[in-house]
Amino acid sequence: MSMVGHGVGAAILPRLSAVGAPPKVATAELGDGGPLRRVGYVTTRELAGSALIGDLLDELRTLSSAGRAGA
Repeated sequence: MSMVGHGVGAAILPRLSAVGAPPKVATAELGDGGPLRRVGYVTTRELAGSALIGDLLDELRTLSSAGRAGA
């Protein structure tokens, strides 16, 4: 946001990245038609088959499905 704050740029960035933007920077939501992104996960081979990782992936998939249903 540095270039934006100095008046020499514009940016599209994740909502959380704009938290705490200086007062000089105006922010606006892109709305329902805004871009979506895919995320993945990284873990060690030792943890890949663990119940903890399995539960995390199940929860993320549930949230992802709920998000698509609401789109």
